[in-house]
Amino acid sequence: MGAQEQENWNLERADWHASLPFVRTTQAQSVLEEMGELIDSNRQSVDEAKPAILLNGSAGYGKSALIKECLYELHRRRTTEREAAPTRGSRPIDVVHISARAATSERSLAERLRDFLELPRSGRSAGEITARVLDAFFECDVKVVAIDELHFVGQTAAVGRRLSNYIKDLINSSPCTFVFAGNNVLDSEIFTSARGRPDAAGEQFLSLVGIRDIEPFSIVNRDDVWMRTLIAIEESLRLTKLQQGDLFWNCADIVWGKTGGRWRSLTRIVNLACARAITTGTERITPELVASIPVDALAAEHAAKYMPTLGNGTWTSLPKDVDL
Repeated sequence: MGAQEQENWNLERADWHASLPFVRTTQAQSVLEEMGELIDSNRQSVDEAKPAILLNGSAGYGKSALIKECLYELHRRRTTEREAAPTRGSRPIDVVHISARAATSERSLAERLRDFLELPRSGRSAGEITARVLDAFFECDVKVVAIDELHFVGQTAAVGRRLSNYIKDLINSSPCTFVFAGNNVLDSEIFTSARGRPDAAGEQFLSLVGIRDIEPFSIVNRDDVWMRTLIAIEESLRLTKLQQGDLFWNCADIVWGKTGGRWRSLTRIVNLACARAITTGTERITPELVASIPVDALAAEHAAKYMPTLGNGTWTSLPKDVDL
């Protein structure tokens, strides 16, 4: 191909590698099924509280990726259903997905919901804005509201108490299923009082929310989950000289050593490795190339512990039932 065609193709590949396909690991499949069952079973009347779910865990474990996959799947299913029986009235909005920000208040949370729904910027108080948001939930037949980065909600016990009450009222007043995600949320002000224990508002919130802890990939049991994940990623890569096993076999240990099994760190290092393979013309992922990729700050402590012992036989990410 010509120089311009090559450049365009490289840009297309860069876009693809920057957003690698989601991999349905055993944990991911279990969580997605749990969320799907919750959504399908939440058919209570509007004046009854609907159960919600919270994906809890440390940063980079893939909580946001799980939420997006759940929302995409629901939207695809709902779109297919509407094609068979077109709806009338307001424009359907299947899912609402927002992220909390630092120093979130009731008003700022209501404004983010309003802006996602593209409602007019009217209403001075959180209550007025929320009333419009709730009307839109009903009019647009919203099925799921996902609020990510929940650990940003509340900076003091008093603020956390108000916000937990506010979110509880949202759950109770809307026809939607709520999905939350955050980093170690149970330790945040939204659930705890000044005494370090859930207060009345926090307890009411917790009574509505099922907690699902999300864990990184582990090599303790040496099962095949890590290898299967790398196989799925390798199959999606667009490198012209890539050979079977380049990632899931030759680079399995070094990638785990540098990422600690964190989904975000994994996708970052694979994306950068692909970019470097394209730039250098090698068009393959090798241990040497992966070794040249700097680790992110989140994985630095893990890498400092495991990389010095890489390949010396003290640990491996390869499953037990493969010939080493």
